[in-house]
Amino acid sequence: MRPHQWTKNLAVFVGLLFAQKLGDATVWGPVGLLFAAFCLASSCVYLFNDIRDREEDRKHPVKCNRPIASGALGVPTAWGMTVVLGAAALALGWWIGPPPDADGLPVPFATLALGTYLVLNLAYTASLKTVPIADVTCVALGFLIRVASGPAVVGLEVSPWLILCTLFGSLFLALAKRRGEFISTDGGATGRKVLKQYSAEVLDLLLGQAATATLVSYSIYTVSSQTVDKFGTTNLLYTIPIVFFGLGRYLILLYKRGKGEDPAAVLFTDRGILLAVFGWVLVSALVIGTGPVAAGS
Repeated sequence: MRPHQWTKNLAVFVGLLFAQKLGDATVWGPVGLLFAAFCLASSCVYLFNDIRDREEDRKHPVKCNRPIASGALGVPTAWGMTVVLGAAALALGWWIGPPPDADGLPVPFATLALGTYLVLNLAYTASLKTVPIADVTCVALGFLIRVASGPAVVGLEVSPWLILCTLFGSLFLALAKRRGEFISTDGGATGRKVLKQYSAEVLDLLLGQAATATLVSYSIYTVSSQTVDKFGTTNLLYTIPIVFFGLGRYLILLYKRGKGEDPAAVLFTDRGILLAVFGWVLVSALVIGTGPVAAGS
């Protein structure tokens, strides 16, 4: 079920920060339940992945210890857990309740988001993870769904620039993971099948494009008229150097220290990355906290 990977689902809370709603107790209940639902959904996907890849995992020096590959968890039981977890995620999303749209009509954002996430990731696991470009795009869209659905379930709008930042930032991390795997598996000789369809040059080019797009879209977001009107200040632009530092630090870890294969481990263990994350959160909170309360994110 990969509970250590549930930290990725904290993305549902990102929009609340930029909506100045972190201090609003009324939004924590629905978004907290959404976080729990995404944990169930992601575990459903992990189980489905391990069922399909069990034969290949048995040949891997590390993955052979996974419960299904090792035989500790039977396939029929795993299938049952997969179905139960997926159904529980959708049921919890339905129970959260839809917020009204502009006309006062209910829109089941939570159920739609969770359903889309499950379909996307099950399709990824079944076939799309072997298709170059489509594989990293699916990973990025998974993060995008989580970031956008958090504000949506409590009736908040999401800035288009924040959507772009999330998309390109997620693509950056997904491509960095592929590049790290490409390095550690000697050009994809012993890694996942899709790596054999990439090359070092293509991955480097795509990674550079994603990093640039992330920084540019975030920079535009900080000074866009919508952002300035919402927060009553242009001071959010002072977080741009922190983002640049974080991206640069990650690239150094990837290319010079060979640590890009597991983004979750890098994001939560490297002191430089942690400094960038906490610095960004602190400066952003201070800047946003001094502006007027807004209705969107």
